[in-house]
Amino acid sequence: MSAQPENQASAAENVSETKSLEFDAHGSPGEVSFKFVGNAAADAATSAIPSPLKVIGASIKSFGSSLSSLFKNPKKLIPAIVLAVLWLAIGIIQAAGWNPVPVKIISFLTFAQAGMNGGFFGAVGGIIGKSVFAGAVASLVNSLTNKNKRKKRSFGETAKGALGVSLDTLFAWIFGIGTAILLFAVISGGVITRFSFMGGVAAAYLAGKSALNGGFLSRLSGSCARLFKGKVGTGGDGSGFVRGMSVGFALGAFFGLLNINLVLIIVGASLAGVGLILTILQKIGVIKMGKEAAKQ
Repeated sequence: MSAQPENQASAAENVSETKSLEFDAHGSPGEVSFKFVGNAAADAATSAIPSPLKVIGASIKSFGSSLSSLFKNPKKLIPAIVLAVLWLAIGIIQAAGWNPVPVKIISFLTFAQAGMNGGFFGAVGGIIGKSVFAGAVASLVNSLTNKNKRKKRSFGETAKGALGVSLDTLFAWIFGIGTAILLFAVISGGVITRFSFMGGVAAAYLAGKSALNGGFLSRLSGSCARLFKGKVGTGGDGSGFVRGMSVGFALGAFFGLLNINLVLIIVGASLAGVGLILTILQKIGVIKMGKEAAKQ
C-alpha cells in the first residue's frame, strides 16, 4: 500500500524538475521569444513552437498587415521612393555612357549595380537583393525615427546578440555563415563584386536585427530545428544559425571587395555543407557539445 504514494511522489518530483522551452507570442506584433519554464512536460513545450509552415503563414499575414499600414501612412514609403528614383537616375546616366565619380559613389552606396551583370537569373537575384536593401534602409529609418524605442543595449550586448557564438550553437553558426555567403551571391545578381558590398551590409543588418528581436529568420530556423526527433536541442530557438548569417553576410561583403567571387562561393558552400551535417548530428544526439557534453 505504501508503494503507490512513493511512486506518485517520485513522479511529481520528476515533473517538478522538468524544464522546457515555452513559446511566447505576446508583445509587439511580429515578435517572438523563447524562455525556460519549470513544472511543464518537455513535449508540451515543444508542441507550443509553431511548425515552419505556420511560421511562414503567420509572416505572410503580418506582411499583408504591414503593407496595409504603409498605405495608411505614406511617409513610410519615402525611403523606398527615394531609392527607386536614385536607381532609375543612375541607370539612365550610365546607359548614356556618362559615369563620373559622384555617380559611381552613389551607385556603390545604394547597391544600384545588383543584377546588372548576371543575365536573366542574375536580374532576378538582383531584384531580390534590391528589395533586401530597401527593406534594410526602411527598417533603419524606422528604428531611428520610432518614438517607442526598445530598451537600449550596450555595444557588447548588441554584438553578442547579433553575432555571438557558443559551443552549444557553434555548428548552427557555421551553417549560417556558409548559407549567408551563398545567399549573398544570389542577391548580388549571381556575381559578387565590390559593388555588392552595401547589399551584404544590409543583409547582415537585417539578420542581426532578427537575431536580436526574434524576427522571422529566428522563428523559422527555430521551428525547423524542432523537426529533429520532435525536440528543441540546445540553441533550438534558431539564434545560432541567424547569428551565423549575420557574420556570413558581413564576411561576404568585405571579401567581395577583393573580387574573389568563385573562391568565396566555394568557401560558402563548404561551410554550409559541413555546418549542416554537424548541426544535424548534434540535433539527433550523435555529437554532444557545450552544456549537453557537460552533462555526460
